Amino acid sequence: MNKATDLWNRYGLQGAILLLLLGIFTMIAPGFVGENALFAVLERLVPLGIITAGLAATMIVGELDLSIASMAAVAGAGVIVLGNTGLGLVPLIVLASVGGAVIGVIQGWSIARFGISSLVLTVATLILLRGVASLITEGVPVSLENYLLTDPLLGRSWVFSPLSVTALLILLLLGAYLSRTRPGRAMYAIGGGRQEAVAAGVPLTRTLVTAFAISGACGALAGAMSSLRSGSATPDGFGTMLLLGVAAALVGGIGLSGGRGDMVNVLLGVVIASTLAAGLSTMGVKSYVSELFTGVLLLAVIALEAGVSQVARRRNLARERRLSLDAAGTARALTTEPLASA
Repeated sequence: MNKATDLWNRYGLQGAILLLLLGIFTMIAPGFVGENALFAVLERLVPLGIITAGLAATMIVGELDLSIASMAAVAGAGVIVLGNTGLGLVPLIVLASVGGAVIGVIQGWSIARFGISSLVLTVATLILLRGVASLITEGVPVSLENYLLTDPLLGRSWVFSPLSVTALLILLLLGAYLSRTRPGRAMYAIGGGRQEAVAAGVPLTRTLVTAFAISGACGALAGAMSSLRSGSATPDGFGTMLLLGVAAALVGGIGLSGGRGDMVNVLLGVVIASTLAAGLSTMGVKSYVSELFTGVLLLAVIALEAGVSQVARRRNLARERRLSLDAAGTARALTTEPLASA
């Protein structure tokens, strides 16, 4: 398989969908084009892009962190409350990210050590963390008293903001980690075939701990930055981010079964979902209709991938059949040739 074919198999379908969406919205929503539209799409990388990256890390190892949205809510509430005590912007973000990573480590270790289903454990922590967010805020929305604290997050340079640049850097760093480091490649090995990988010496506990630490840190970072940008937080915030993040990951090409996809797929999935939402918003469509179209798009992508996989499977079977027939014909020729000579 050459490089062009490999790139097409990884990103071709998602690239074609993105170009199709851009073409459609350019024709039916003239206000969609331009720097403001691109800025709006990039701004959705926080929190959606970072949360999707965290989810992708657990999906690659064959698990799923359902608590990531609640992690974002806790971090968002925590940075607002601590920000009102006089703590600086950078310490707030670092503290939230480290706290999320620690919780992720505990979850990953528990899943690996006790063989608990990640779905069961993270549903429990989803509820637990939502309760913690309510305790932090006392069940009501909280606001930042010193709005000057978040001024560095509100700048803009062309179509980029500090938040979108941070999200892109997170994707770049995670992409390099997954593809260029041994622990990153171990995540694909565990997701692609857990028993075989463990038998080959790939550390299961360390790999799962790493995946959930990434997810926890990403969830907390997304929640902290998003809440600081808005200057407020609610205990039930980010409630839709879990489903949107899973949808973006699947649309982008991350496999739920594990071992497939990378941060380019995450970026494509988030940009596709953001383009769809931004285009529909430009047309004045309600947000719940945008979610409906996102679901339709996800189903369409799943159907297309299933169709492509079916065609590829049939081609492989046909190729194997031809090879076996050729081998059988060669074997008959070799066995009958001496008889003919005699």
